[in-house]
Amino acid sequence: MTLQTPLARAQSHLMNGQYKQALKSAKAAMARAPKDARLPNLVGVAMCGLGQQREALAMFQKAMKLDPGFPDPHRNLGQTLILLGQADKALTVLERLCATQPGDEGAQYLVAQALANLGRSEAAEAAAGRAIALAPRQARSYNLRGLMRDQMGQSDAALRDFETALDIDPNNIETLINISLPLARQLRQEEALAVVRKAVALAPGHVGAHLRLATALTETGDRQAAAAEYQRVLKLDPRNAQAIEQLSLLQDPAENAALAPVAQAALKRAPARGADKALLNFALARIADQADDIPRAARHWAEANRDMARQRPYDPEADTALNDRLLGYFPLPPAMAEEEIITPIYVLGLPRSGTTLAEAILAAHPQVAGLGEQIAAGRYFYPLVEAQSPIGATELAQFRSFETQQHPPLPAGSRAFVDKMPENYRLLGFLAAAHPRARIVHLTRDPRDIALSMWRSQFQGGALNYTYDLRAMGHRFNLYARMMQRWHALFPDRIFDLSYEAMTADIDAASRQLADHCGLDWQAQMARPHETGAAVLTMSATQLRQPVHRRSVGKWRAYAEILAPFTETLDPALWPGVSDTGQP
Repeated sequence: MTLQTPLARAQSHLMNGQYKQALKSAKAAMARAPKDARLPNLVGVAMCGLGQQREALAMFQKAMKLDPGFPDPHRNLGQTLILLGQADKALTVLERLCATQPGDEGAQYLVAQALANLGRSEAAEAAAGRAIALAPRQARSYNLRGLMRDQMGQSDAALRDFETALDIDPNNIETLINISLPLARQLRQEEALAVVRKAVALAPGHVGAHLRLATALTETGDRQAAAAEYQRVLKLDPRNAQAIEQLSLLQDPAENAALAPVAQAALKRAPARGADKALLNFALARIADQADDIPRAARHWAEANRDMARQRPYDPEADTALNDRLLGYFPLPPAMAEEEIITPIYVLGLPRSGTTLAEAILAAHPQVAGLGEQIAAGRYFYPLVEAQSPIGATELAQFRSFETQQHPPLPAGSRAFVDKMPENYRLLGFLAAAHPRARIVHLTRDPRDIALSMWRSQFQGGALNYTYDLRAMGHRFNLYARMMQRWHALFPDRIFDLSYEAMTADIDAASRQLADHCGLDWQAQMARPHETGAAVLTMSATQLRQPVHRRSVGKWRAYAEILAPFTETLDPALWPGVSDTGQP
């Protein structure tokens, strides 16, 4: 029997997903031909199919050593390292292959994957572009580049990539999932729901498709359907941390009492110090809080935040330096007062201060488009500040053009748009200078209630790393207070301060004040923001669908002892009257 027979047999088994048979055939052939690089490569692929990725690494390395010019084991080693969370090592292997095989589309695609896993979005986008240039009909590269562009806030470009990928492969599940969120950001909610429903119909067992559908249903206010979708996820994956954590937000106390043992069982099996463990602890804390078991809730929140703080450490020195650089640009000459057809309304403040509610009040007006949390300002100004580049009339004019390009098309008849990115408080001076006629709404709230809300939440991205450590929170709150003092001194007549407490105490009066500040005629529906039909793409989606209430006002008192490291860090000169027990 020739070598070709067991080699062909192993390849046939692999193509049919018969990994045990493939492994047996490839090992038998490798014993007969120990210097044939194809065989350890096949052994490694079969091992990966059986979930033995770590064991496969040695096989791919052996194949590379036997034939350094054979590209397959280089790609397979790189892909396996990415799957094992070793993207840095994968990148070294794959870039070496690209240097010797510049026309290898698969290697370029995997380089893009590795860079994406390392958080290097711009470099990953460029690598995906190189893969596209080499193979313009490969949907996966458009899909990956679309993901990178979406992360960088290039929604239009991301959508074009996803649409191209779907033109090539209309039933690609990952692309259908990925395109849903940027569609929602472009105010195309019906299309966003339709594509992810298609993904679920095509792949009923795809956990990611069900998760994205559940999230989309939450964003559009269909809590019951969202909860049912998360329950379907748990039937497919009983320990899915994301589904358990989101269900704890959507369900009532009785339903969550039944969820508690599911969350406990998942927690026991979750990897130590991982994101899943943190999510499950957040869920269990929420369930305990609903049951008024404060000590148990506090314990789970402490564990969740400790795990998150390890994964996403906060750098107070770097944050202070950034604040200083931002403020160092001011006073800044304002841009020429141009007549703007659409008035910008910036709603800002600390996260969890009520910015989503304020936006919903304003967006209830028929001539106001609520755009949610736009990232155009950060994407434009932060690179200039980091590079210590000058910012003057030219840059401010360029920002206005850039901002318009980043926004979704506004509904016909819009007179104003709302950008409710809370962190824009750091860029308030630039926004005020760029748009002399912009309206600025600053949300305030008892800092202890904000801190408690942050402590109880798990945020996406790295901008809110300070929320996982109480003393770090205090440090950032002090930076915020100093910055707002400066903005009020520079723009005394342009900033409308609206307290969360006042807004929830009298929504009618608050909505009239907002309308007056923003130059709008008050509409009765502005006092009923919970009736909004717009999608809400932040973690406030579940709260906003309820009539305005004051249940969270003063809730910090039950957790005053736990919050002590936070309150002790606050500067009394910036936060007069705030203490462990007193009311500001």
